[in-house]
Amino acid sequence: MKIQKKTYKTSFFKKIFIKVCRMFNYEIIDQSNFYLPVTNQEINEDLSMIGKRSLTMPMGKVDITRPVKSLTIILRTCASVNMLTQSKKRLFDQEKSEYTLRSLNSIINSLNFAKELFKNINIELIVVDHISEKNVVKKIKSIISNQFFKSRFIHLNVDDFKKNINPINQKNEKVTFNQISNMSNIHQSLLLA
Repeated sequence: MKIQKKTYKTSFFKKIFIKVCRMFNYEIIDQSNFYLPVTNQEINEDLSMIGKRSLTMPMGKVDITRPVKSLTIILRTCASVNMLTQSKKRLFDQEKSEYTLRSLNSIINSLNFAKELFKNINIELIVVDHISEKNVVKKIKSIISNQFFKSRFIHLNVDDFKKNINPINQKNEKVTFNQISNMSNIHQSLLLA
């Protein structure tokens, strides 16, 4: 079935007004049919142009002066240790490694969906892992290896960051290994960013 584009008849004064709006770089909306005559778009279409301008209804048009050239996504994983204060069951009642793999697959699916939209952006996915089991590490590496974007897998070495971590926390308690791991992972992510 052929999709027909709606045509809108405009009066002489409306045409002049649209030309004046184009000259002054204003956007207007025809409230009778939600049509944007300056950009020749329907209101339900994507009004923004990636890398050139952002157009939202309450804010108006914003020209992008510094387009994004690259996007680095850092996924911090530690599939063998539960969260610091976790006392509740997980959503799907699975092992933590399953959640790690689902999160990674979700990120990759989103990147694959955005591949056509962001053709001019260099995308890199970095997985920073601390003491996950070997089979989980192998699965992560195999998932990220055959993708269209650059990817890296980094094993976190906590000893590189221990000297920067205070052994006593704010409650005057000794810092646990999980806390040290978490702080080291955050520090590593900041260095990569």
